[in-house]
Amino acid sequence: MAADKDKESIAHGDISDDKLMTSTGPNHEVMHRVYNMWTGIWRPPLPLYYTPLFACCITIFDLGGPMMLIYSTIIVCIGQCLLMSSLAEMCSVWPYSGGQQAFTKNLAPARVRRFLSYLVGWLVLVGDLAASASCAMNNAQMIGAIVQVIHPEFQMTRWSTWLMYVANIVLSVLFTFSQRHLPLISTIGGCITLGGGIAWAVSFLTLSPKQPASFVFAKFMNNSGYSSSGWVGIMSFYAPAYALYGTDGILHIAEEMKDAQKTAPRAMIWSMLFSGITSLTGALIMGFCCGNWEEYLETDLPYIPWFVDTLNTVGGAVAFLSIIIILLNFLIIIGINTAVSRLAWGMARDNALPFSHIFVKINPVVQTPLYTILLAVVIEMAIAFGSDYAFEAIISFGQAAIQIGYLTPVLMLLWRGRRALPVPRSFNLGPLGRVINIASACWSSLILIMLVFPLYVPVNAENIYNMNWSIALIGAVVLFVSVDWILRGRHHYVISGE
Repeated sequence: MAADKDKESIAHGDISDDKLMTSTGPNHEVMHRVYNMWTGIWRPPLPLYYTPLFACCITIFDLGGPMMLIYSTIIVCIGQCLLMSSLAEMCSVWPYSGGQQAFTKNLAPARVRRFLSYLVGWLVLVGDLAASASCAMNNAQMIGAIVQVIHPEFQMTRWSTWLMYVANIVLSVLFTFSQRHLPLISTIGGCITLGGGIAWAVSFLTLSPKQPASFVFAKFMNNSGYSSSGWVGIMSFYAPAYALYGTDGILHIAEEMKDAQKTAPRAMIWSMLFSGITSLTGALIMGFCCGNWEEYLETDLPYIPWFVDTLNTVGGAVAFLSIIIILLNFLIIIGINTAVSRLAWGMARDNALPFSHIFVKINPVVQTPLYTILLAVVIEMAIAFGSDYAFEAIISFGQAAIQIGYLTPVLMLLWRGRRALPVPRSFNLGPLGRVINIASACWSSLILIMLVFPLYVPVNAENIYNMNWSIALIGAVVLFVSVDWILRGRHHYVISGE
């Protein structure tokens, strides 16, 4: 009787934060709620979406050019807003650290919900780990390249790159140990993002030679090897999708947000809108101010000579790159690792991880799941131990794995019908809900298809680096999780509240 009353209160959004958590089962340790809506919005990697465009410079000019970057950014922003609206509505009902895992286990049919939610949790967890590793490697390569700009005699080695990679991982984790400092980091990140973005925009719009509007809005480029311009147009979604796929990070800190049923969904929507605006602004600036782009593309990191040429000073370029890319990218790593640790902690509560009884613990001093934070560090360090090709293969499937995590709960909601969502709720898509859910599923499916195709063709023995291993690695993860489910998971994994 009491449980039914709690469920009704959850549906109405008038249950306290702590009671919301304890209502789902007795095995919950509760973290302090330190985020409000605004610190949730600014939580890295949410506000940093003009910076990832730099990492995709070569891809941008090979897959459609600045013209398609601008148009695809608009399309991707609309698609992601629809998708995040669907997830935000679910978050208003189930604001738990498991995020997509929690949505799936509440929406999937009873006969499959245990395994399906188990699988979704693992896919999102592995995808987020790959995303963090990718950002850390980008930073390591950037630091090495900047050192070479200052000291041309310096030679980067694989070992020195790995050390810089590890340094980024370890230092970022140090900032996630103490929960009470995380909102401050969010605020600092927001200030640096706005300040750095404005400084970058003003400097480049003032100093850079400008491309004509015909180049920015009408020149289509295709150096991908694909013969279909339409398909290249779809593949041009890659760069803005890479920049805009981290908004779900709010889902994994929902249990640390005050009045989470209301603030978390709003933070997701506002964050996506802000991210879309900054991404489009960055795309326009990149298009008009790309300078001698053909010369820059001959280098491994085109944005370095771009900054040096535009600012006409090595010192100024180094300062800009250090703040706008390295520091903000470092904040992204902090944000992703925070989300990873919370997701792993949420999964451990349901005994989804080996040694869940250890990973479920909240350290009483720092008020964080310390063991899941350390787990993320160990896995990310191990990812880079293999060959460069193996590392790139692992990174390539991260977005696809996360996209499956987006798509699955939306499909389950469409399968069950919108009556599966209790009403009233604090965030309700209303009469347009089903239309938005269908559009979200179609959009997510399109992006998932794009992500499993190679960016460049042909793919053969001579061009093996063009191979996209996403499908193979997703298959490997599904196989691993399925075996783990048969041998261990099905005996221990529980749906909270059962």
